Amino acid sequence: MTDGRAPPPGPGLGVIGRRQPRLDGFDKVSGRSVFADDIELPGMLHGRILRSPHARARIVRLDTTKARALPGVKAVVTNGDAPDLVFSERQPLLAKGFVHYVGEEVAAVAATDPFIADEALRLIEVEYEPLPAVTSLRRALQPDAPLVHEWAAGNVAVTHDRDFGDPDAAFAESDLVITDEFRSPVQHNTLAEFHVAIADFSNPDKLHVWTPTQSAPMYQMALAKAFGLESSQVRIVYGNVGGAFTGRGRAKPHHFVAALLSRVAARPVKIKATADEEFIMFRGSGETLYRFRTGVTRDGRIRALELDVTFDAGAHAEWAMILWLPALYPNWLYRFEGLRYRGRFVYTNTVPKGSNHGGIMGRMSAGWMQHLTRVAEELGLDPAEFHRRNAIEAGDHARDGSDFGSCGLKECIDRVVERSGWQVKYGRLPPYRGIGIGIGAQASGGKNASNDTSAAMVKIADDGRVTLFTGIPDLGQGSWTVMAMIAAEVLGIEPADVNVVGGDSDIVPFDWGAFSQRGTFMTGNAVKVAAEDARAQLASVAAAALGVQAEDLVFAGGRVHIRGEAPDAPGRSLSFREAVAKAFHGGEGRYVMGRGFFNSPRQSGSMAFSFGAQVAEVEVDPESGAVRVLKVTVAHDLGRALNPLAVEGQLDGQVFSGLSQVLYEECRMDAGQVLNPSRLEYKLPRTWELPEVDYTLVETIDPYGPFGAKEVGEGPIVVTMSAVAAAVANALGEPLPQMPMTPWRLLRVIRHHRRRRARGAPGAAPR
Repeated sequence: MTDGRAPPPGPGLGVIGRRQPRLDGFDKVSGRSVFADDIELPGMLHGRILRSPHARARIVRLDTTKARALPGVKAVVTNGDAPDLVFSERQPLLAKGFVHYVGEEVAAVAATDPFIADEALRLIEVEYEPLPAVTSLRRALQPDAPLVHEWAAGNVAVTHDRDFGDPDAAFAESDLVITDEFRSPVQHNTLAEFHVAIADFSNPDKLHVWTPTQSAPMYQMALAKAFGLESSQVRIVYGNVGGAFTGRGRAKPHHFVAALLSRVAARPVKIKATADEEFIMFRGSGETLYRFRTGVTRDGRIRALELDVTFDAGAHAEWAMILWLPALYPNWLYRFEGLRYRGRFVYTNTVPKGSNHGGIMGRMSAGWMQHLTRVAEELGLDPAEFHRRNAIEAGDHARDGSDFGSCGLKECIDRVVERSGWQVKYGRLPPYRGIGIGIGAQASGGKNASNDTSAAMVKIADDGRVTLFTGIPDLGQGSWTVMAMIAAEVLGIEPADVNVVGGDSDIVPFDWGAFSQRGTFMTGNAVKVAAEDARAQLASVAAAALGVQAEDLVFAGGRVHIRGEAPDAPGRSLSFREAVAKAFHGGEGRYVMGRGFFNSPRQSGSMAFSFGAQVAEVEVDPESGAVRVLKVTVAHDLGRALNPLAVEGQLDGQVFSGLSQVLYEECRMDAGQVLNPSRLEYKLPRTWELPEVDYTLVETIDPYGPFGAKEVGEGPIVVTMSAVAAAVANALGEPLPQMPMTPWRLLRVIRHHRRRRARGAPGAAPR
């Protein structure tokens, strides 16, 4: 760990830049924080879902008679009870005639006791006729593969093809063209809080749902559409959320099933995932095949890029939106003349897939940065210098239309090269020791076809206590503390004087949620505007009392004083509480309430991007193939560190999660079945395996972010994955075409090299 990890607060800032402990920390460590699973409603029933045991089959007979007759059972539902209820386009909520993957929802029950519900599931009789299934990406793409859905020729669900510039001409003008392939596996989001939903649809005009989520509006809209309601007729209560990692961005079938059971039973219904069900309900990353092709000049300038991404969507293309993200990503890192992107979602008879921490770009970068390292080495260039030579800068206009008001990418590269000792270590480490560098970027929110709005409200009680209403969920990353800091900075008070109210769509103002790294940037700007509105109201009252203009006042240190004079000058200043009292108890009787919203003025894309570089050092045991990550040197351009303490926590967490995905995590699949569906079998590193992390926070003070801030929510993990992968490849002397880079995969490479050397054949040697 470094000392002096972030620069001191900027001039005129009293709260922003301070190392602020989480305001909800005491509640969390004392067990007072309430999560969805803690909710108990009067008359609440327990729901269970009957799931398909087959990857593909026809439902010959489905009989629920015995289950319905069991004492304590209050509702049993199948597709016949709600034939028009669909989860997504062409996807019925409950199986209709056929099942398409192991775990698909066939029927559901609600009972007064969870054990009775389990017994009711056992009493449901289902006769299946198994059919030929397609349970791997390679098989799905073969010409003779059975079709998962008759409407999808070649099992291709969705495609996204896009060119930037003139890639054909750019490749033709290149002096060197290199191609590589890479594969990533099915991976789980491994959330701390299991999936759970409590639905109360006993009032047909209002659906209440308690559940962890990243986006209450998305859940509202999906449930409202399914049940024929207006969005305002759906209330989402999310409160504390035990992690998300892109795994809670959209409502899942269990939310709809709980609501359906509640509507039938006219009582609240709770559905909570068992440990095995977590690996059916998760919608994590699917198996993905990548093909990288890069054209460069002899002096190391990138001319042309080609990315081909084939993603296993599972049995239903629920998350097709992520397919277009890799097309944009290279535009945020490099200058080039042409880019060709070809992406496709492919159906298989497996659990529907979505996204994991770092998204499709993190997994892609684990292979892409290995590929670009090979390109640099083929040219005889230092990979760090290759990245720096091609890196974008502030003021650049990318081929996808992105503009960069701030960009510290080159500074990040310089910082990690210097602090890691890269120049001394690269190419000079002993056998089976490796060092790798990766770079990355992430958008701070962004528009597509809709707006990207966040709204906030600030209410100031007559005793000076501030309440901030925000719709941004706190997923464990400390968003509510940062929002309180922004409001406190504007109002000149302490974060502890701000009470944050969130987690209930019926109470808080609109906010799209915590995804696409938008929280600090979009919601932070909305909170800043709302606090400025409240401050302006107070300033008008305080200015009249002090006999000056409102613009002459300064709010700082819990006081309102005249600019240039002592903050506590008698007759020339007021305490914050006194200013509030004058507003409320004056002739107008003003109760101060500020409101604000923020929506990017851009038509599409993002207003700001974070940038980062990391150097990872690893050691590979040549006898076991085990990898130990020794150190990760991190530099991240986050605009301004609003709360350096929280930023360091984010960096630690993302380094940990990034190396975990590259080295450990994989859902082992066989015939559509997850073979390791538990935290005991799904390998994750232990806390003591977190390496030394050396932070450098690069502050570029973005012109559009709140107090200059940008994202640090997901940007670093993309870089960690690429740096660790590059370091392992460096240790073995060749790129590795697959993750996770498990011991048995590395041993194959090590033993292959040993056999070649024993025969006297040329081959790569460990570095």
